[in-house]
Amino acid sequence: MSVSRSSSRTDQNSEANSALQPSKSPASGANETPSAGSTEVQPDLLVKPEIVRVLDSDVAINALLSRLKQSLLICEEFTKFVRKKYLLEDVHAQELGKTYKNFFPDSSASSSLQKSIHTVLEFDGKLSQVKHSYVKALHTMSDELGALLLTMTKMRKSLKENSRRLEKEVADAIHMAEKAKSRYNSLCQDWEKLRMADPTKTKLTLRGSKTTREQEEDLLRKIDSADLDFKQKVDHSTSLRNTFLSRERPKIVSELKDLILELDTAMAIQLQKYTIWTETLILNSGVTVTPFDATKSMKTIAASTSNELDLYNFLNKYNQGSRSNNFVNKNLIPVEYKQYPSMAKPGLAKSGQTRPSNQTSSSQNSFSVNTNMNSLPKRILSTQHESPFDSVPTPRSGFSPVQNGSSAGSPSSYPGNTSRGPLGQTVPSHQKPVSSAVDVADTQNPRSSQSGARPSGPDTDFGTLDPGNGTRSTSLTTSMITSISERPVSHIQSAATLPPGINRNFKTFGVALESLLEYEQDMVPAIVRQCIYVVDKFGLDLEGVYRKSANVLDVSKLREEIDKDPSNISMIAPPKNHTDSDIYLAGSLLKAFFANLPESLLPPSMTSEIKTCLTIADPVTRKNYMHGLIYKLPDGQYWTLRSLVFHLKRIIEHEPTNRMNLKSVCIIWGPTLIAPSDTDINDVNYQIQAMEVLIDVADQAFEPE
Repeated sequence: MSVSRSSSRTDQNSEANSALQPSKSPASGANETPSAGSTEVQPDLLVKPEIVRVLDSDVAINALLSRLKQSLLICEEFTKFVRKKYLLEDVHAQELGKTYKNFFPDSSASSSLQKSIHTVLEFDGKLSQVKHSYVKALHTMSDELGALLLTMTKMRKSLKENSRRLEKEVADAIHMAEKAKSRYNSLCQDWEKLRMADPTKTKLTLRGSKTTREQEEDLLRKIDSADLDFKQKVDHSTSLRNTFLSRERPKIVSELKDLILELDTAMAIQLQKYTIWTETLILNSGVTVTPFDATKSMKTIAASTSNELDLYNFLNKYNQGSRSNNFVNKNLIPVEYKQYPSMAKPGLAKSGQTRPSNQTSSSQNSFSVNTNMNSLPKRILSTQHESPFDSVPTPRSGFSPVQNGSSAGSPSSYPGNTSRGPLGQTVPSHQKPVSSAVDVADTQNPRSSQSGARPSGPDTDFGTLDPGNGTRSTSLTTSMITSISERPVSHIQSAATLPPGINRNFKTFGVALESLLEYEQDMVPAIVRQCIYVVDKFGLDLEGVYRKSANVLDVSKLREEIDKDPSNISMIAPPKNHTDSDIYLAGSLLKAFFANLPESLLPPSMTSEIKTCLTIADPVTRKNYMHGLIYKLPDGQYWTLRSLVFHLKRIIEHEPTNRMNLKSVCIIWGPTLIAPSDTDINDVNYQIQAMEVLIDVADQAFEPE
């Protein structure tokens, strides 16, 4: 390292120090001692006698190397912090810019509240743009600090190695001089001893005997040689030491001092840049949220909502166009009693035109609207040709409410509503079979018909999961009819539906779920309900249920039988002396049904939204997001998924006996129910994670069983 480089670095350092030093008033003394925490930099501090005495001593290099290492550690720590903050701020800026777009995307809504929310959420996008510039500045700062740290570390290492090498050369020369001195002194001592010995005594050697005189001459020759060597080594060590002390060490000390000041100055500048960028971020964020035009601030937009005006505009739409014709519900118009003219008797004609007051009161009561039901539900099912406020479904062909001692709107008037608990509570669906097919297999007794259902007989007893079977136990539909729920009832034909098996060409496997449910006139496919019932009743404690598969030939054979005639679903029920393989057969058949659907239960159109859900770190937000995705599903997928997920939760509850924990269930059912990733079709972990969130949110997202 040349002297010119050192001098130029010193000049740069002096300029940097003078730039950072504030101007002092004439009243302040030039030699004023800085107080603790003072930011003033005085260039003459390092030339004071007490500092010069330390820098000229032997400890100067080691002391400066330690101080430079301390500065490097500070730089390294600050670099790590800036890099970590850059990564966190980058992720936050990206999420901030993406998340708000998934909520209230429609800016043309008629409600001022929705418009205000949309506009307020757009501020997140503006804040994200402001933060992107801050993230870019942090990234640049992180790179600069990394380069500075690397350069200073290399220079410190070079100076340290150079100083250690020079010190070792001087120490080795001094050590050699000490060895020459010891040899010279030893020979002199031997010569003195020889002079005091007996002169007549001889010494035997390999070359013969030597007299004392001859021995003295040999020692003198060795002493002269040792003296010359001792003098040369002393001169050499002295020369190296003087050169090191007068030229090399001051040069190394100066370079180390300059490196320390350069590094600390650069760190101070980076710290000032960090504070400026942070302050700019906060100011720009404040200006974005509260601009100089007060009418465009976030607070003003949030306060601009008019709830009464929104409600007025919404209700006023019913006064316009064809909606004004819907003010009167034709189903609630009472029928006027009028006797047929040819049947009227002269004596009763006058009395027939008037109705007693008690009958009028009864008529009004029968057509009064139940105020408890006068609210729109959260999820609208298939309630065609009916009002969500009707307490009695419109009768369809082949179906008539029971009128033996009960009103048409009572729960008992619906076929199949036979098992209810106290106060109208419904027996959980997983504790009763969804059809009488299993009862036939268990008891081998003919089915009894109920009031209002099809009469039993050899031509009507189908032993199957017929959705129109009048003897079905309490299902989700009837339990929803008997309670005031947030979901309206999908009124399904019960007595007039043709039994399965009449349409021989209609398949069960590989058919779109909507087509199958339309054929069965139910909300959950009969095969799904039957398989779930069999596993619930006989396989909850069966080890490896759903993990162990049944015989492939048995599954294929039963599948073909069901495809030939849907009434063969009753064959899923195990016999009295059933084995574990019979239960595994039901589980394998259920998996085969979902695997052969033309489109996964959670279709590919939801893949991007499911991926977004999985990236949410907060578990509560992640569950709420998945809840929203489930709510968007069509009715068939929604109720089928509900039945299956609650069934899988019951499987997991029996983990101590069946050895099927949450992870095992998700590994099996995730790839079956959820469409593959659109970026990597072999990414099974994505389907497994989505299935875990799906099971976790079941109690929140679905109606309780």
